[in-house]
Amino acid sequence: MSTEFIHYTCENGSLGGLHHRFIQPPQAAYFVTTCDRFGNMNTTPVTMGTCIAHNFFSFTLSNLHAPQDAWDLDKNQWRDGIKQGYANLREVPECVISWIGHDMVRESWIAGCPVPKGISEIDVMGCTPLPSTLVRPCGIAECAVNLEARVLYSHHLGARWTNYICEIVHAAVHRSLVEENESGPLAGYGMLAIDPVFEVKIAAGDKPGEQNYRLYYDRLDLSKIERCPEDIGYDADWIGTFEQWLRDEVGHGHITPQEESRALELKRLWEKNMDPSTNGEVRRELTALLKKAVGK
Repeated sequence: MSTEFIHYTCENGSLGGLHHRFIQPPQAAYFVTTCDRFGNMNTTPVTMGTCIAHNFFSFTLSNLHAPQDAWDLDKNQWRDGIKQGYANLREVPECVISWIGHDMVRESWIAGCPVPKGISEIDVMGCTPLPSTLVRPCGIAECAVNLEARVLYSHHLGARWTNYICEIVHAAVHRSLVEENESGPLAGYGMLAIDPVFEVKIAAGDKPGEQNYRLYYDRLDLSKIERCPEDIGYDADWIGTFEQWLRDEVGHGHITPQEESRALELKRLWEKNMDPSTNGEVRRELTALLKKAVGK
């Protein structure tokens, strides 16, 4: 085992001392607005979630779950201390996801305060409810992107968290952002134009002895955006086929036509037998040619 790495065992729900930011890098912050059975709204700032999109948009988010006795049978209500977002999603499995731009940072901090259940954080933040089209919770008019979602599946993760897989059923995007995405300086970058913020850490201040823990955000540096250069890969489009890629690497001067032909032959030989113990020489030669094609 290499001494250049520190190893952690993360089985059975334990991180084994591993800092969670090595597993989950900083993610863009967003509001999740839910409502209870009476229609009372709750808005929570969240930084755990991801989207998978291909003709169907699913969004995965997490929230603290409650113990099995969270519902008070005598009072017919949730017990004190139960997270409002969890309770609301049990009653109405719908939500609105609203991305947080840098202009909404202070509001996100306000939404994280312990506002009493049934009192809308949107009102306390001084923001405007945005009526939804297909779900009961509302969006936030000051947020440029509001995604209406229905919970498809939910399950507990370990002792603290509930994981929700939601379907995005409707989106309300501010006209100015749509226009920016079509023809502005950030055309094609989508919500990047709202200057999103990313949760970096939760820690005390920088002054010695300061104990007031706060949420730290970071922002993207748009001057560091990089595009894949023209001297590598398929010229006509993104990725292309293996044959197209090799042909264009010949055009780039990275490999010769003879090496191109040899690589194509090696690919055919490798596909016939992908066992590295019996066909390792073919794999090594093909790998060497591909490394030369990309300048390695």
